Amino acid sequence: MGLLTKPVLKKFFTNKIESSRPEWGDYLLEIADIFSTFDGEDLDRELLTERFSAISGRSPYALRDISNFRDEFGAYGTYLGVFRTERIGNSWKIFLSNAAKHFLCSTEPDVESFCRTQLSLFQYPNGAGAVQNNRGTVHIQANIHADTVQEISNGIRVNPLRLLCRIVVALHEIKNVSLSDIHISYQNIFMLMNDDRINRSFSPNKNTLVEVLNEYAANPLPHWVTSGKNLTNFKRNFHIMERTGLFLRDRNGLTVRTDRLQKVYSYISTISEMTTNFNGFDNCYDSINIKDRVKTVVSSPAWGIYFDALTLPMQTLSALTDEIDDTEIILNNAPIGTIPSATQAFPTMRSFQANLPRTFVPSGNVVDPYETIVLREKANREHTRILNMLAATLRLRYEDVYENTFIDLMVNANEQTFIFEVKSNNSRNVLSQIRKAIAQLYEYRYRSKLPEAILCIVLQQKPSQEWVIDYLLYDRKILVCWMVDDVRLECPPECHTILAQIGILD
Repeated sequence: MGLLTKPVLKKFFTNKIESSRPEWGDYLLEIADIFSTFDGEDLDRELLTERFSAISGRSPYALRDISNFRDEFGAYGTYLGVFRTERIGNSWKIFLSNAAKHFLCSTEPDVESFCRTQLSLFQYPNGAGAVQNNRGTVHIQANIHADTVQEISNGIRVNPLRLLCRIVVALHEIKNVSLSDIHISYQNIFMLMNDDRINRSFSPNKNTLVEVLNEYAANPLPHWVTSGKNLTNFKRNFHIMERTGLFLRDRNGLTVRTDRLQKVYSYISTISEMTTNFNGFDNCYDSINIKDRVKTVVSSPAWGIYFDALTLPMQTLSALTDEIDDTEIILNNAPIGTIPSATQAFPTMRSFQANLPRTFVPSGNVVDPYETIVLREKANREHTRILNMLAATLRLRYEDVYENTFIDLMVNANEQTFIFEVKSNNSRNVLSQIRKAIAQLYEYRYRSKLPEAILCIVLQQKPSQEWVIDYLLYDRKILVCWMVDDVRLECPPECHTILAQIGILD
């Protein structure tokens, strides 16, 4: 037992998801947003293509030609678990995954947590490869079918992200290598994934990992690693691992991210010890009819149902996400007013930039952890659309509008300063969103030293409770308005005159 005579696993991850560009996270949010509008509906490829064409035409996040959206239909579902399709009755339906709803389509999107939790479930063999044709039936992509059969024939069971995490834990805890000194070469990863001492278990023994890595260091590398394009093809897709927030790439391999080292290692340890695997192929390994059984599994909705991180045990899911605990923030940090201005300076206002990529990236700012929440909220697709529309409307009348890390929009209009807080909302979260907006607006007015600024909340939908509007107008002295379509706002009669004067209402 040991290294295979030739590689079976020739790709670390599919090359259909081009996540290497900095703005890819925003494109992922756009993808999820589109599929969310079809959740539970019939699969209509023509209508979906129109939506993808629209974002390709207007969005700075678009990564491809409008004529080709096969990857959005395929890879983002089967390889990232954004959505799944299932035949119900005589039609195919689209279902947005619960993980996508929670991490990508929420009021505070978190691309890193989505990628981290979803990729902790990705494995070889997997149930990808089913394609719905124009007649409404399913066929299996021949190359994927052949690869899956070969993987099962060789007894392969590999979870790529878990393998990386177990390597880190093994080197750190068994060999006492400092986390900042760990470097996992692409060559070693390629060999481990094609070594039957390692690749027959989703959770290979950590001592065995160390022994095998020591052996690689002492012996010549196999020919299939050092020659040809095998390694070049294998390592081209590691950019997706950077999106988990756990690793960084260089030309030769991966290192552990060190900007939040304690947090990162807690994620790595959790993934290393996971035992959740896709078991749909279990009865294929000893079968004499592997090809037909693989077709049956891939044709079923089993992989899409499994590949949803919200099915993980709650303890595991909580340990892998980067949610901010408001209670801890309040208890552990002094009120804003008691923090010296030298350590708590409010960000300088700058001209508003439309279509700025706003996917949340951890800032490492421990002084003001609310920044994390604010940045995530600004990555919300509906929030971005409303904000861009509002800014464009104001720019038709005023020389400039402003923003900073916290303030959504500020404008000096008719010798008066207005501060706007935009909130995406629905009937379930409207009260919590308004409560956040009130607190934020008062804080921002105080910290920006603009005590006379007029405050305004801009909502996605009108609150159904009339008392909320009265409370905002008469008790809190905050203006409120809401979207009625893609370009128009409405407001209570009490707000109309002042909002019409500054140009955001007719």
